[in-house]
Amino acid sequence: MKNQLFIVCIALFCVSLSNYGQSNQEEKKYGVIWSGFVKTDFMFDTRQTVNAREGHFMILPAKENVVGGNDLNDQSSFNILSIQTRLKASISGPDFFGMKTSGAIEAAFFGNTDASVGELRLRHAFVALSNDMVEILVGQYWHPMFVTSVFPSVYSFNTGVPFQPFSRNPQLRITTKGKVKFIGALFTERDFQTRGASVSLSGIPQLHAQLQFGSASSTLGGFGVNLKTQRPALGTDNFTSTAFIGYFRTNVGKVTWKAEAVYGQNMSDVLQISGFGTTTNGDFINNDTFSMWTELNGDITETMEWGLFGGYSKNSGFGESVSFVNGFLGNNVENAMRIAPRIGWKSGKLTIGVEGEYTKAQYGSINSSGDISSKGIDRVSNFRLLTTAIYNF
Repeated sequence: MKNQLFIVCIALFCVSLSNYGQSNQEEKKYGVIWSGFVKTDFMFDTRQTVNAREGHFMILPAKENVVGGNDLNDQSSFNILSIQTRLKASISGPDFFGMKTSGAIEAAFFGNTDASVGELRLRHAFVALSNDMVEILVGQYWHPMFVTSVFPSVYSFNTGVPFQPFSRNPQLRITTKGKVKFIGALFTERDFQTRGASVSLSGIPQLHAQLQFGSASSTLGGFGVNLKTQRPALGTDNFTSTAFIGYFRTNVGKVTWKAEAVYGQNMSDVLQISGFGTTTNGDFINNDTFSMWTELNGDITETMEWGLFGGYSKNSGFGESVSFVNGFLGNNVENAMRIAPRIGWKSGKLTIGVEGEYTKAQYGSINSSGDISSKGIDRVSNFRLLTTAIYNF
């Protein structure tokens, strides 16, 4: 994959150079615009964490690991990483039967696994067709529950996980235009997959329907429903999970206020604290989870910005006895919360930011009735101090 992406990027770069040399008098039929950013993060954690890519993608503080009376996870760590650095090619071309065409290829150096940190990883790759009434997107893009007009603007690469749904999926998406938009999508899973079960093996794609009102430049809101059918293994039965999302964004003076709430079943594919289990009679059963977050942000001056993020998640368990469990974070987090203030200085294309991220989690265990019990288990917390430098181009 690394070599293939490198070859594609070189080919697109050559095409863009060729296109640049064309006469300005001739209407251009195609083109490539390059963009992206270089980002370096300095990270200090007061506790060991549940994370990805050498701690860069911080999710939650790690649960207690007591040996000889000492909690081995009660140790600090420090790292410097530039693997979030990103490169994007935005492609334009001639019309397709009267519809405008565009496309994008985007990659980062995050790698696909911890063993491939620093290698090029495909993020987005899609073709879009649009006219005055509708846009059709085909390819890999954000999960419909990651609303691109309403998501946390934190400096941390976790982008609000596990309170904010986070996933990119191969999909077919149709979005109508106007003050009221309908978004419909069918999709499957690739890099972000349901733990312990497969959507592809079920033979049925995930389905999503969403209504969105207003404009991202003023006030915007919406709600949606997600339907996922999955099969744990060949020879087992399919089972279905549902999820619901509601969100809004508005401006209060010079401050932007965003908020979102998610309630659903077995949402491990969007990095929520949830999963599924097997009942004592062998049936599959979903775990229910509620998550919410809100954020305020704005500019202090033309060169200074600020923000405040807060999130909360509650694991509701299964509601009946289970004999097997599979899910995100082992499905043993009863609840979690986070508060993250930030401040940044920006000039030209460069931003220098500082963010404090305090995250607390209550771990538990699944009792005989399928609920999450935290009796006798201490709550743990981590404070991450993040300093970042982001150079956009």
